[in-house]
Amino acid sequence: MRGFSNQAIAAYLKAASYPETKAYAEFGLGAVYHSLDEREAALERFKDAEATVDSAPGQEHRELLYRVRYNSGVIAFESGRYDEAASCFRQALELNPIRVEAKRNLELSLAARRHDESAPESKAGDGRIQESAETEALFEYLREKERRQWKSREWIEDAPEDGPDY
Repeated sequence: MRGFSNQAIAAYLKAASYPETKAYAEFGLGAVYHSLDEREAALERFKDAEATVDSAPGQEHRELLYRVRYNSGVIAFESGRYDEAASCFRQALELNPIRVEAKRNLELSLAARRHDESAPESKAGDGRIQESAETEALFEYLREKERRQWKSREWIEDAPEDGPDY
């Protein structure tokens, strides 16, 4: 972002040569390529990051996978592939259902797709009704999960402080 793309690419390529950092380096390369408006190269790096994580058994990389799927959705949306974008955002939400940005972008992707479908050259019909019901069910599920999370965070009175303040 600050004009140091070449240095960033070199550092990520070096980091990609180590098995323990390869997935994160691939994601970093994808982010740099995306910032350079090289969308397809970025998607390839995101796919490589996901494949590397999938081949590393016993390790937990949920945040990395969330970011891969979320950023893949952003690229698909920017490219006008709204179905693909919605799918990526759904996958990101499966990993972390409380992320507001993924929810918002899923809704934007679905709205953009509906807008494209309502254009005069495209009249689908029955498929849209079923998909609309599925989408509404998904949003209801996400709203319920979010409500439960906020309910579990209700205010609990603090215990009196009788020790030193750290």
